[in-house]
Amino acid sequence: MITVIVERDVARNIRCVYMSGHSGYSEPGTDIICAAASVLCYTAANALEDICGYDNEDFFRVSGEGTEDVNVRIEVPDKGTEEARQRAQVIMRTAELGFMSISKDYNDKKNRYLEIINSTTPEV
Repeated sequence: MITVIVERDVARNIRCVYMSGHSGYSEPGTDIICAAASVLCYTAANALEDICGYDNEDFFRVSGEGTEDVNVRIEVPDKGTEEARQRAQVIMRTAELGFMSISKDYNDKKNRYLEIINSTTPEV
């Protein structure tokens, strides 16, 4: 199962999205759920870079590429203009909605392919 953790601050802004695992829907390399989840992560990262002007070296981490155990972390940078920060929230919320759609459309009573966990972190 793919686990997606959406971490928010106390103001409900998305601070980080972490994705790990393999859905088990199909064999690695042909799994449409894994492909869809990966596309959401890469699209969000590309949009943060292109639309918000963030450097992906600051916020995007991938480990385990080419294996069944891929881990992706997108941490929204706490910098830039207010407009960039607002756009970043729209981008991250859009990715979250995509994960929710996958979960709703493919999970059923006997198969759970993608789980979303929401957490709130206190301000430091």
